[in-house]
Amino acid sequence: MSILDLIDNFNVEIVNHISEEFTKVPAKDLGLDERCYMVFINEDAIAIRKERQATLEYYGGFEYVDKDCKKEVGDWVFYFAEDSRIARHIATWKGERYNEEFDQDEY
Repeated sequence: MSILDLIDNFNVEIVNHISEEFTKVPAKDLGLDERCYMVFINEDAIAIRKERQATLEYYGGFEYVDKDCKKEVGDWVFYFAEDSRIARHIATWKGERYNEEFDQDEY
């Protein structure tokens, strides 16, 4: 199997996982600027296709997400809830209030 076939297969697996485990929502449902368009979200992460990364980082402030909480995998970028910014957006999506008292990123 060529490396390109391997990458293509990997991207198919990621899409399958996202379609099963994530919900596609308008970014404004997470409290983001509507210019961020649509994102995929679950309780652990926010995912977008790489071609939308710059828009989400610029209009959504995701350029400030801790580098250890951001992973690029295949054609996708995942931002994990271990970062307080991401945790706040996930809480907004879930209709919860984010508890900043326990926010370790502030210290």
